[in-house]
Amino acid sequence: MIRTKGDVVVDQIKIGDIHYEYEYGYLIKSEVVSLPQSVERKDDVYWTWKAKNVLTGKGITYGVSDKQAHYGPNIYTYPAYKHKYQV
Repeated sequence: MIRTKGDVVVDQIKIGDIHYEYEYGYLIKSEVVSLPQSVERKDDVYWTWKAKNVLTGKGITYGVSDKQAHYGPNIYTYPAYKHKYQV
């Protein structure tokens, strides 16, 4: 089971899921628009999926490696932290 830096289980992501990404006091609320796809590479499996920023409508491409998920996006399935700014 591969998780993001937050609590999102990558292989359980569904289209329409709402995620909350946190970085440097900012929040991005996103809606998943494509299912995760995996690509086997030499040393790991890399998962990618697409979402859109709920506030701006801009597209986001997320990715996480099964070997280095702790470097992946800091996204959660719930509003995990207080935030200063929503972008």
